[in-house]
Amino acid sequence: MATRITCLCNRASQTVALDWLPASGMGGPSVLPFCHCDVCRRTTGLLCTSYIPLRQGKQSGPNLNGLVEYIESTTSSRWFCGTCGAHVFLQLKGNEEQGTKFMAARGTIEDSGPQTESILHLCLATTVDGSIFGLAEPAGRVLQRGTELNTCFTGAPRSAPAYTRTSWTSEHLSNDAPRDSSNPIPSSIKTLAASCQCEGVKLFITTPNQASRSATSPWTDVLVPYHSSTPHPDAAANPNDVKWWLCDNGTKYLAGLCACNSCRLASGFPIQSWTFISRSNIFKTSDGSNLAYDDLGTLKQYKSSPGVFREFCGVCGATVFWHSDERPGVVDVSVGLLRAETGVRAEDWLHWELGRISFEEHAVDQGMIRCLKEDFGSVGPR
Repeated sequence: MATRITCLCNRASQTVALDWLPASGMGGPSVLPFCHCDVCRRTTGLLCTSYIPLRQGKQSGPNLNGLVEYIESTTSSRWFCGTCGAHVFLQLKGNEEQGTKFMAARGTIEDSGPQTESILHLCLATTVDGSIFGLAEPAGRVLQRGTELNTCFTGAPRSAPAYTRTSWTSEHLSNDAPRDSSNPIPSSIKTLAASCQCEGVKLFITTPNQASRSATSPWTDVLVPYHSSTPHPDAAANPNDVKWWLCDNGTKYLAGLCACNSCRLASGFPIQSWTFISRSNIFKTSDGSNLAYDDLGTLKQYKSSPGVFREFCGVCGATVFWHSDERPGVVDVSVGLLRAETGVRAEDWLHWELGRISFEEHAVDQGMIRCLKEDFGSVGPR
């Protein structure tokens, strides 16, 4: 059956035939496969990715006009929108007999499609800490609502944990790059590196400090649902100026998930992971200067609505930032870019709020929301 897929800017809009029952061992249409491997995380900026194969047949291949190819290996490429950054296709390049196969990023599907009844986890061991789904288990063990396999959608094995590097200090800045003398980073300050797969975007964050409290911001939907009725309709505006992005006595940053349609279509995947960082605590790796959106390697910007901006890597397509004119001092940073040595949850740095998924009411796949929240409940608060 023909299915419409699209991205946030609609440049990738087209009709494709999806194979909801692939002979791949990844289950039927009610099974949602999530790959957690390092390459998927760093190429997208998300904690996990999900794809559905295009049906093989005599029809022509997908429309790649306006899409950018990121060649991941000799056997696979990822195609993303050059305007809004959404990942659209994964291309598997077989031999002459096998031919080329395409898979569509699951978040690009316009209608709800089959509702998720269970989640299949791929390459969860590479996360070191099991991501937000609990502790990593050996291959073949039942893990919450799915079974972990050690092969990415690309077919590449990802069995060995490789996420073991990186609390960066100023010593890790490029020795060849000029330092910004007006904003030096003392080596005693704890920092955390972040970068995309191609490393065209490289930055680091510092632990919360007094400057982190100078920003102001309305409440995030993770904590105060915008749709909820309340005796004080303006409560979401945060009239008391609560520094909600600072947690655990101001030692960590808030992190959570978003299921809104804009994030889904901007990334190409069903669920987005954000951490909320004071802009004053985000720095360029090259010279230690404070974040500038127009001067950060291969970063590209898309204005998704008036006063709202999204940034992504123009080479590999990784989602990097969300920010707005309404709260310029607090930036959403895509968690999949972080290189914490403790694992992808980066629990030395982040406080995870998993009691609510932001804009969960808007999710086209309510079955996924239910499965995710049941998984979170089984592993406890973060």
